[in-house]
Formats: sequence, C-alpha cells, structure tokens
Amino acid sequence: MSRFQAQGLKYGFVTALMSALSPAVAQEVVYRETFPVPEGEALKLTEAGWQAWVYSTGDRKVHRGAAGYSELMRPNPSQPGPMEPVASGAAEDAATTGMLVNWNGGTFWPNPTLYVTNEFKLDDASRLHSVSWFQNNQGEKGGFRLVLRVGTTWIASDENHVGFLNVDQSIADTRWRFFNTANLAPDPEATMDTLPEGEIEWIGVFGEHTGYAELDNFTIKVNPPATD
Repeated sequence: MSRFQAQGLKYGFVTALMSALSPAVAQEVVYRETFPVPEGEALKLTEAGWQAWVYSTGDRKVHRGAAGYSELMRPNPSQPGPMEPVASGAAEDAATTGMLVNWNGGTFWPNPTLYVTNEFKLDDASRLHSVSWFQNNQGEKGGFRLVLRVGTTWIASDENHVGFLNVDQSIADTRWRFFNTANLAPDPEATMDTLPEGEIEWIGVFGEHTGYAELDNFTIKVNPPATD
C-alpha cells in the first residue's frame, strides 16, 4: 500500500468517525391541529383558528372565512389515534379530539374549498421539512393538496392525495404549482421544484370536493436554523 493510499484510508476513517459521533439533525414538530371539539358537539372551523375559502361556481366568487358555518368540526371517535396539539393556539385544544369534515350534500360540497390557517408562520420557508395529516376522501378530484403562501405567492403541491391514508408530505420531494386564489385552482401548466424564498404566512390543504372528505392531525415539522 502506498503512503497516499494509507493517508486516504486514515482520513476516510476519521471522517466516518466524526460523522458517526455527530448528533443527527433533528426536525422539530412546531405545530399540530387536532380540530378539538367538546364531546358530542360540532363547532365552527374558525374556533380552531382555521378558515374555509369556498369557490361558489354559481356566482363565480370566492367566499373567505367560515363564520357562518357550524358543521365543519365534529368529534372523531376512531381515526386516527389521539395526538396532542402543538402550539396551535386554540382555546379548545384540551377538548376531545375531533376532525374537519365535509360530506356529500354538505355546506361546501361540491365546490372547490381551501382549508387554511395563518396562526402558524415561518420566517424562512427553506426550513420547512414536512407536513403530515390524516385524510379520508374519494375520487380523482376529491383529494387534498398541500397549499402555502410564501411571501405574496400562493403555491400548491403537484401531488393530489386521494383515499383513506396518513399523508407525510416531504418538502424536499415536492413539486409545486402556482395557486390561483381568485378561483381556487392550481396552475394547470407550470411546475417548480423548490419553494419560493420568504416567510410562510398561510398553510393548509385544498380539495375540489367531489365527495366526502375528512381531515385531522395537521402537523408541521421544521429543520433547525442554519448555523454559521
């Protein structure tokens, strides 16, 4: 073995040892909404700090907020298992775990609906690691897309999640489309691989609502701040 090969092995061993001894970068859960409701009751979505923006195809208008709607949060006795809310800010967070519900013939069906909150903000969008939630919905257009407003730019995930499943949306693996809040629709053409730079000011999910839908345990993880 030559001197250079020996040095290479030595330095490789040291590098591997330092990597093994270095603590893993841990992502932090900074927000979780469990849509809590008192036992046996239904509550307005706004009582969890969220809104529903509804595009009414009849008058071609987006109705923002959910102040007039009373059947959006209901107790959730089964799916998924109970999880603790994290910094979601609602006074009812200690109440029974519930879920956000839409159903055939309900308040918003079959109109496109954006469920969104601005009670969570992140000053650097590049720190966003993942967003996860439980959902139950059916139909090609009945799923949920992750939606963000970064600075003044609205974007939606290219992937539309359909079915009864736990979604774990890795931001590093997500392609994005611009999202039009004038008619609540993702851009049908252009996609992008990375988030715009700026502060995340709104976050939520969008569904075109062709059928029944449930949402629960909306959870946000972030990476630690970069160090010099």
